[in-house]
Amino acid sequence: MNNIIRIWFGIFFSLAMALSGHAQNNSTSGLSAATKRLRAHDSRNELYTRFRYQPVKGLGYEKGVSRRDPSSIIKVGELYYVWYTRCLDKKFTWLNADIWYASSPDGMNWTEKGPAVKRGPKGSWDDYSVFTCNILVADRNYYLCYQAETKTNDAETKTGLGINVVGMAKADSPDGPWTKLQKPILKTAPDGKFECPDHSRPWHRIITEQGSWDSAAVHDPGIIPRWGKYWLYYKGHGLDDLIFADSRWGVAVADRPEGPYLKSPLNPVTNSGHEVWVWPWKKGIAAMVDWAGPEKGTVQYTEDGVNFVVKSALEDIPPAGGAYIADKFTDPTDGQGFTWGLAHHGRTDWTFLVRFECDLHRDSKKQLAWKHFPHYSTIRDVMRDPGRFNVPRDALLEKRR
Repeated sequence: MNNIIRIWFGIFFSLAMALSGHAQNNSTSGLSAATKRLRAHDSRNELYTRFRYQPVKGLGYEKGVSRRDPSSIIKVGELYYVWYTRCLDKKFTWLNADIWYASSPDGMNWTEKGPAVKRGPKGSWDDYSVFTCNILVADRNYYLCYQAETKTNDAETKTGLGINVVGMAKADSPDGPWTKLQKPILKTAPDGKFECPDHSRPWHRIITEQGSWDSAAVHDPGIIPRWGKYWLYYKGHGLDDLIFADSRWGVAVADRPEGPYLKSPLNPVTNSGHEVWVWPWKKGIAAMVDWAGPEKGTVQYTEDGVNFVVKSALEDIPPAGGAYIADKFTDPTDGQGFTWGLAHHGRTDWTFLVRFECDLHRDSKKQLAWKHFPHYSTIRDVMRDPGRFNVPRDALLEKRR
């Protein structure tokens, strides 16, 4: 009996030690879920940056004029060029607008040149607004793609009433003249039906048939040449999304700049993102996914154009940023990135453009020291409206001694 007890005790003791060793091994050499999914610390992550802002001349604050949604910036000869939405409407800053452009010798001092693409005649598909544009350089020509909307409100045909399409204009010089293509190059999904009892409030719809994710509008177009084709990324939202909180991106692909563009069967290709911002990175495409959705505030990457993976998370992303990306239109085998561009500031009575700088070029040295970022660890609402918090505005400008 004693031998049996000793045998069972030995077995129990060995099993207990084995389990103890397993637990100890897990606690010392195992990996948590967070550690397993860690790609790189911010200081070593190529797609991490902090943004710095400064004013520009010529496109800054001007009462009575809204300038917003700058395109990517290109350089032709000795001048940089940018296109943007210009609006004089007191109610909206992006509708009832035309597309203007400006040039600069240094990216800081800009000269506004005038309209590039204007709204069409009454009754046309772009007679209310042409806005939120982007530039493409291809085949020694220049192409502007842009949102467009008509005043002709018709729920049956899905025109007007906040429904947007994507148009295109072509020129052989950045200074124009620009010739519009006769028809939109991208439209909303054909499904989805609604009624609009009050045409003065087009976003207040009664949905009678739920449509696809991009049944209400296709916005913010941006075309990038990659792998021998033209990839048109766009923001979409459905009839039930009235505040764009659930906007996502889709992509349509063509063999030629003018199209025809065929939407990907995998759309939407992101689950987040408001303004579209893409660039060639290494052998694929990187994307700045800003404020909308569960993956907002991230940089993502794809090597096939449709399957994006989160690579970094950012703060204070430039609103509607348009960067100077030297290799954006060359379809490079090894995309390099960028260090500066323009964005808009919209929390004033009139929207205006500012310059941002960052470290998203592969040769950049990361600037991460707090001294470069006065906004860091600051509640930005206090900076925007200090009087609401009983803080003297001058106090925000004082340096701590």
